[in-house]
Amino acid sequence: MLTIDAEKIQEWSSIGARGAFGAAMMALGEMMDDLVVLTADLSDATRVTQFKNKFPHKFYNIGIAEQNLIGIAAGMAKEGKTVFATTFAAFASMRACEQVRTNMGYMQQNVKFLGADGGVVMGTLGNTHYAVEDLAIIRAMPYLTVLSPADGLEIIKATMAAAAMKGPVYIRLTGAANNPVVYEEDYDFEIGKAVKLREGGDIAIIATGTMVYESLQAAKILKDKGLEAGIYDMHTIKPLDVQAIQEACKGARLLVTVEEHSVIGGLGSAVAEVKTAIPGAPVQMIIGLPDRFGKIGTYREQLIRYGLTGEQIAEKILNGMK
Repeated sequence: MLTIDAEKIQEWSSIGARGAFGAAMMALGEMMDDLVVLTADLSDATRVTQFKNKFPHKFYNIGIAEQNLIGIAAGMAKEGKTVFATTFAAFASMRACEQVRTNMGYMQQNVKFLGADGGVVMGTLGNTHYAVEDLAIIRAMPYLTVLSPADGLEIIKATMAAAAMKGPVYIRLTGAANNPVVYEEDYDFEIGKAVKLREGGDIAIIATGTMVYESLQAAKILKDKGLEAGIYDMHTIKPLDVQAIQEACKGARLLVTVEEHSVIGGLGSAVAEVKTAIPGAPVQMIIGLPDRFGKIGTYREQLIRYGLTGEQIAEKILNGMK
């Protein structure tokens, strides 16, 4: 069982999203006899090499063959295994799209699919490796649970929760090494239940993944401008927390969604679908990646380029309030 304390939280922050996932898998390896881990030749990149070395009988490298990865994972799940399959988010959602839909969704197999490096963290590898459409693609598939944790601790929590539930799950990781800390102490994580991080009646911000931290920074700037922003961590994209969205809409002058994903089909679209049935709901602003292919650059350069830093989010909200 993992110990959660301030030192561990800082460690998971420093080793980044992939490293935190690797730590969760090491703990699960000790806890679960039926666990197996598969990868598409990305054991180092998805931080399951240590798992492979300690539990070689629970590990399989399928090679650079993402469609086979999901087919084999579903077969093992059919035989009673709890299966984690790992690759990059761009490949998980697109190269194996049909297999995810059919073998995980339609067959409802107990496969947990890790999409590492969602968003634009792949930096200089360019558009072939950016995953800016994965939430739109996978959340449209029936029976898929979709998780998008905010920081190292929440990655641990989400991975553990995915392992404990029966059924297909997609876990999207965003952020690089030295991921900022959102949760400084242990808390209750529940799939499908958003976490309200900050009270505020003027603006309601619903964010996911890396953008939870950036939205908290934006809220501090807005406070200096005389505006109070409530912040919700929507770590589960599907099933969406409808009650949290209804609460966010009450009294707010502006509803904002923030995500490191295309503005089409992701968190913003999911929230908008719910908001259509809420009488008197406020205007919604969707902040995310634009509907175009971008240029290469470091992760931080990309966030700045697309206006996804706390300062830029606050500026967009202030302009929206006008």
